[in-house]
Order: sequence, then structure tokens, then C-alpha cells
Amino acid sequence: MRRLSSNVVRKRAARVSKRFFLLLAVALLAGVACFAQSAEDLESPAVNRIADRLNCPCGCKTNMACRMDPYPCRTCWDNKKKILKMEQAGMSDQAILASFAQEMGPDVVAIRPGIIGSLLSYSAAALGLLLVVFVIRKYRRKEAAVVAAGPPPNDPLLERYHAQIEKEVEKLD
Repeated sequence: MRRLSSNVVRKRAARVSKRFFLLLAVALLAGVACFAQSAEDLESPAVNRIADRLNCPCGCKTNMACRMDPYPCRTCWDNKKKILKMEQAGMSDQAILASFAQEMGPDVVAIRPGIIGSLLSYSAAALGLLLVVFVIRKYRRKEAAVVAAGPPPNDPLLERYHAQIEKEVEKLD
């Protein structure tokens, strides 16, 4: 059996390690390129149109089109992958929503307020603002009336009560 010199062994090891790192770098770049392509697909308007109509089941109280930190939310990301696969299979928006409702329960489908619901919230805010303005104006008028009236007129009965109070206070001291 032939013995190789240590230089030859080092050169072969260096070549093997270079090939290994080159192969590892290519694999990582391919993985990143695949991830970037799928990330672009998962953030497409078609996927987000459906994800916007689904509540996120992770407890964040937003829809599945959310971009909360740390982005991407794993729950939303996995559900967006499902949405993309269903869209690529040719399912309609309503069929995808029905599928999610069947799988996760009816609460996953977000029900947006209609025009009446939206108008009621704005009208309640406007009514509250008007009430605040009314109360402020009412108290300002009372203060102005008290200042305009001046000191109270001399009332003999009122003076008698004041004198009696003063006598009782002196007894306490």
C-alpha cells in the first residue's frame, strides 16, 4: 500500500473542502431563491385579497394578510401557502373561504361591517363630540352669569345666620 505524503493529503483535503463549501453555498442560494420566489407569490394581491377576509387564529386579532412582527407570522404564512395552493388548483374565492370555515370553524371568516355599521360608529362619535361641546358651553354660561351678577345683596336673614355661625365657631375654640 502506497503512503501519501502529508502535502498531497493537505492538497486533497483543501480541494474537497473547497468543493464542499461551494456546494453548500449553491444549495443555500438555491434555497433562498426558492423562498424569495414563494414569498413573492404569498404576498401577491390575489392571495392577500382572500387572506384579508380571514381572521388569524394565532390570537393577534388581525386578519391573515397581517404583517406583524416578527414577520412573517408562522400561522398566517402557513395559511397563505394553503390559499396559494387552492388558487393554483383553480378554486374560487368563495370556495376557499368555505374550505377555511369548514376546517377552522365559522369564526375564521371575517365579517366586515356594512355601510350602516360604519355610519353608526361615526355618527356615535359625532354625537359624543356634540354632547361634550354642549356641556362645556353650559358651564361657561353659568360662570359668566355668576360673575356678572356681582356680590349678593344685603339680606338681614343671611347676616343673622352668619352671626350665629360665628358665635358657634368661637365656642368651639
